Amino acid sequence: MKKYLIVLCAFLMVFTSKGLVSAEAEDTKTLVVYSSLNRQIDEDERKLDMLLSHFTETINFVHVSDFQPEDTKDTTHVFYYGSRGEQLPDSFLESIGTYDGTLTVIGHNQKQFNDHFSFEASKKLSNFNYMYLDRDKKDKIKISLQSLFTVPETEDMQVLAWGKGGKKTHPLIVEENGSYYVASPDVISPVSTLFGDILHEIYQSSHEEQHPGYIRLEDIHPLVDPEKLKETAEVLIKNDIPFMMAVIPVYTDPDTGKRSHFSDYPETLKVIKHLQENGGSVVLHGYTHQYRTSETGEGFEFWDVENNTPVYKEGSDPTPMKRPDDFHTREAYQDYMAELKAFEKEYTETKLNKGIQELTGFGLYPLAFEAPHYTMSQHGYEIASQFFSTYVGQMQLSDENWQVMDSVPYSTSPSFTHGMTILPETLGYVEPDNNHAAEEIVQKAKQQLLVRDGMVSFFYHPYLGAERLEEVVDELKEMPVDWIDLKEEDTTVQSDEVVITAVDGQVHVDKNTFQLFRDSKTLFNYFVQNTADKVTWAMVGVSSVSVLLFCFYTFISYRRLIRNERSDQVG
Repeated sequence: MKKYLIVLCAFLMVFTSKGLVSAEAEDTKTLVVYSSLNRQIDEDERKLDMLLSHFTETINFVHVSDFQPEDTKDTTHVFYYGSRGEQLPDSFLESIGTYDGTLTVIGHNQKQFNDHFSFEASKKLSNFNYMYLDRDKKDKIKISLQSLFTVPETEDMQVLAWGKGGKKTHPLIVEENGSYYVASPDVISPVSTLFGDILHEIYQSSHEEQHPGYIRLEDIHPLVDPEKLKETAEVLIKNDIPFMMAVIPVYTDPDTGKRSHFSDYPETLKVIKHLQENGGSVVLHGYTHQYRTSETGEGFEFWDVENNTPVYKEGSDPTPMKRPDDFHTREAYQDYMAELKAFEKEYTETKLNKGIQELTGFGLYPLAFEAPHYTMSQHGYEIASQFFSTYVGQMQLSDENWQVMDSVPYSTSPSFTHGMTILPETLGYVEPDNNHAAEEIVQKAKQQLLVRDGMVSFFYHPYLGAERLEEVVDELKEMPVDWIDLKEEDTTVQSDEVVITAVDGQVHVDKNTFQLFRDSKTLFNYFVQNTADKVTWAMVGVSSVSVLLFCFYTFISYRRLIRNERSDQVG
């Protein structure tokens, strides 16, 4: 009973606290109307979901062909996402024409909203490779070549962000009479950086000018070099920077298939425990960080890269994936997909359960989750949300292609994560073969500071040693970054036998120790070995004390004998 009360209280704290996500969420209600060919929510809408969820807890998505006038009832903000050009339904345009809340139009079809805008964006696309906020004209962000719809400037228009290509400058985001237009065909990075800041104005948000951040030490598994790990982490400890450790409980050798656990490498375990007690927070980074015969740290665990699908079968199963046209009826295909999703659910739950419980058995307490290579299906995120309140890193936005992933400039809790708060990775990582990696990290950090609550976050591989990390940290120390300590973030992690909560810097662990050791041979052996070692050392201690007492008694007896002999001689 105690365990379930702890879980209930912890989740109430998590979901009633606005934390890093939003300060005005309860005052807003948002409707997103979108155009997409298959009428399904896809990566475009999910990216917008991540951006908007920083400001609001209530977002409804409606395909433009399914829109009903009552959809805008009590809605404070409407976003139309035109991911393709089309003639919009009259009923939708008439309803939006009389809508008196805040309207934002993105991409295609802007000229059909003539009740809100006096201008018409040309279908002609212009290229730009620099962008900047109007209020910070000197802070131009260089980007890869992007396109935008050409917007003619008017007297009533306020240009909030610009795109520059060559000698030509074009409005990128504008406001007119309380309505907004984003001239980019999409809001994928890096456009989302500027749009993310302007959303504060769209939502009239009073978020403070503050910049949370984190540094994550990546791919820490049993075979890492404990000396380099400790040496690297000491850079953060001496600079009083709390940090995250992405820990993989099991290392799998790709050649032999042999699995190594932290019980096999006690020195590494000792170092991680030391770091956990001195500013480090553990993030579960998969259970083995591999699938099929790939190596831990290199492979994908929750995505089948060969088939570019979620993990729908055992890695050793050579059976090819079937497609809809392999079935005579739609129902037969749906039954097939239901079986695959059932396998994915069991597979994912087993991995997450094992990961949480094995780390806990070794005295390591994960406070968040990071999917290996940031790859996981939408179904996978739903499953993970039952175990974790916090996710760290970028997000995969498509179930069709794992490479469609992105991040946002601030923490958020989109609907597709089912309550998990995302602490995004915004700066990338220090690449081993890039001599300018540290410089690039710092430059990206400066860009994040343009967003009034932009997050400064990156990851670092400890095998690179301390020197390159120190180079980045020395630069970041001069920036106004509030480093995140997961122990302060009201996080909750739970598995079948474990509940871990972190509140106000304290980590509380409720675990069924007997069940943990009964279910895991590795943990049972570790417990037995640990107990044997303690008993052995206790026996050594008792024996040592006995020897010392014997020596002391012998010495005292000898001294007494000498004194007695001298007394006899004197007498």
